[in-house]
Amino acid sequence: MNAFRKFLISTAIAVSATVGQMAPATAAEIRVAGGVGILFAPIHVMKQGQLVEKHARQMGQDLSLQMLSFPSGSAVTDALLSGNVDIVAAGVSNAVLLWSRTRGDVKSIAAVSGTKSVLVTKDPAVRTVKDFKETSRISVTSLKVSNQAIYLQMALDKEFGDAKKFDPMMVQLGFADGVQSMMNPKGPTDAMFAGPPYYQQLLEQPNMHAVLTTLDVAGPTTNLLAFSTAAYHDENPEAIKVFLAALNEAQDMINKEPKKAAELYLASTKEKFTVDQLAGMFAEEGNIFQSLPLGVQQTASFMAKIGLIKTAPESWREFFFPDLQSAPQAEHAN
Repeated sequence: MNAFRKFLISTAIAVSATVGQMAPATAAEIRVAGGVGILFAPIHVMKQGQLVEKHARQMGQDLSLQMLSFPSGSAVTDALLSGNVDIVAAGVSNAVLLWSRTRGDVKSIAAVSGTKSVLVTKDPAVRTVKDFKETSRISVTSLKVSNQAIYLQMALDKEFGDAKKFDPMMVQLGFADGVQSMMNPKGPTDAMFAGPPYYQQLLEQPNMHAVLTTLDVAGPTTNLLAFSTAAYHDENPEAIKVFLAALNEAQDMINKEPKKAAELYLASTKEKFTVDQLAGMFAEEGNIFQSLPLGVQQTASFMAKIGLIKTAPESWREFFFPDLQSAPQAEHAN
């Protein structure tokens, strides 16, 4: 039995207990797994603005978007491979890992967004990564493979030539739990690598400050990709066209009409920000809302360097479906 077959069988076993609880697909739905936070804003704008429905009608289709949430990245992976979700919006590292593990059976459809993340600390003695102590505890959303963990490892590789130097210091906490830990004077962590809007919350505190940002490490980069299985992609070409058209409109709205996009996002998520606050966050330095990827190849190459995937792709085109590869400006993607 080859390794890929073993992988699929193990995945099927892992999800067998939950498949019966999942909402069944209908011919008129595109089931998209996503989350909350500014990275997911294009998906929420698509959902609340009924952009999938709009573009489906224009193409003579009858489609709607169903947005699903999952408790962890592994649960999302299980749902995708078992056919209980059609498209996943998740981090670049997750997409690249799954592409590698399935030997190309999972690929990305499009970039969704990219935002700056900030390494924040409440230790006044820490001003650079050189100042962290062995007793420091830094929260990331997933050990080793989350976007923030990857960027921190990149920074350590540049500074010390050792990407794993801080492995004993990293703690796995979701963004909300990470913020709560930082706010608690007796919390178990003294630093957090946070994405928006969480780093803004932390930096409002007088006892917290930034150590570095992802712009320092990698420049403006795509953080979130929309990816799917080859089976779904190839069997549903019209749904893919509709999804891409709706995604492009949502991204364009965030870039050109940020207040309108903010209203839709807040109506979808019920988060406690004002429209002006959120619109301002959309426009912050380093944020990218476009379907062509930026900086994903450097992430994939680094993942190969530290052993997270066996072989680095030759270019971003290798782990993307062909839908965007002839698009205008595709030669500038990377």
